[in-house]
Amino acid sequence: MKRIAIIITLFTLLVSCIDEVDLGIGSNDTTNKILIVEATLTNELKTHRVVLSRMDTLTDLGIDSIYNPYVPIRDINRDLVPYERNATVSIVDGSGTLYGFNETSPGIYESSTEFAADPTNTYALNIATTDGATYSSKAMKIEGISTIADVYAAKTTNASGIEGIGIFLNNSGVEGNVKNLRYTYEETYKIIAPNWTQKDFKLTNYDPCALPVPTYDLEIVDRVNEQQTCYGYASSNTIIQTQNTNTNSSGINNFMVHFVAKDNYILTHRYSIEVTQSVAGSESYGFYEQLNNFSQSGNIFSQVQPGFLEGNLSLDDGSQGTVIGFFDVVSVSKKRMFLNYTDFYEGQPLPPYPFNCEVKTAPESHESYCYSGPSGPNPCPQSIIEQVNLDLISYVGPNSDTEQCFGPHLFVPKICGDCTLLGSNIVPDFWEE
Repeated sequence: MKRIAIIITLFTLLVSCIDEVDLGIGSNDTTNKILIVEATLTNELKTHRVVLSRMDTLTDLGIDSIYNPYVPIRDINRDLVPYERNATVSIVDGSGTLYGFNETSPGIYESSTEFAADPTNTYALNIATTDGATYSSKAMKIEGISTIADVYAAKTTNASGIEGIGIFLNNSGVEGNVKNLRYTYEETYKIIAPNWTQKDFKLTNYDPCALPVPTYDLEIVDRVNEQQTCYGYASSNTIIQTQNTNTNSSGINNFMVHFVAKDNYILTHRYSIEVTQSVAGSESYGFYEQLNNFSQSGNIFSQVQPGFLEGNLSLDDGSQGTVIGFFDVVSVSKKRMFLNYTDFYEGQPLPPYPFNCEVKTAPESHESYCYSGPSGPNPCPQSIIEQVNLDLISYVGPNSDTEQCFGPHLFVPKICGDCTLLGSNIVPDFWEE
């Protein structure tokens, strides 16, 4: 169950700000004790993962999800989601073999050994939390196997009339019960910082409270790390399901998994997507379909409660309404593809960078923070050394303009000159140019 906690508690981050969120289920201790479980076991030989968190009503949070060039970036996901620490997690199969899990980061539990789900066996998830509660799932097994035959891209227009590129697939090779199919995807895209230069600011010995004026050493130095070309990453955060109702063939054809608007900057330089297909059971399909209906109807804050969203996990003592989640055991098939914007829109302008990269200047220094004498209003923006100290700007070049608020250097918001704010400067192993 990918990002259940975020679906339930962070829905309004899709808009620019959160002032107050009322889930309609109260903010008492009972609500905050609801355990959120994200766990899917697959037939891949790998280290499997279970994610545990707690329900949070997020009352009176003032968090802005839009990039602000005057505020250091924070990790909203890690900062806001109340992950469940120090639990004991294991999976046991039908023959009694137990697979232990270790907590590798807050709320993230990974199997201590690599293993794969066997289609002929059953598996159950067991969780013990530090408050003494124990949870277990129904025994689950793989219901069928199907292979993605092809993933391809095509120009299309979505239901809102927006032009863009659709990602479609065909599947084949059906074995067993392959009626319910669920899809996720991982996007990777090249990012090139539009205002990158070889030079950048370096601030040392900064004392903003020194008198009579702040002391500091500001240098323009060569960059040490790669900050011009990076690779962004995003995973699907919606529920994508379909049912195979085609009785005349072995699979589905031309199913659109994802849509990317034509003006989305992730298409600008080079784009890749890996689609994962999971063959799910009827219980799993129903759980995710119900969750999807809640989120699409706009009633997620008032209606998503354990009594309405029943999964296959429960407290061992028989208590109700204390856990949301579904432990799924599925077969998966994956397929990756690459594309370039010019393959579909040759000769057209590339999608714009998603941030205002206006080149600016400002005075290099500022009045001492500890100055106690009279001072008039300051019409100028925050000084360069203050912004460098907060890691907010990137160097562009020398400034020759002498208008009001003149400063010796030109700069842009850091995100315009340093791509590592949007992605990783390490080329992915699978990347192809």
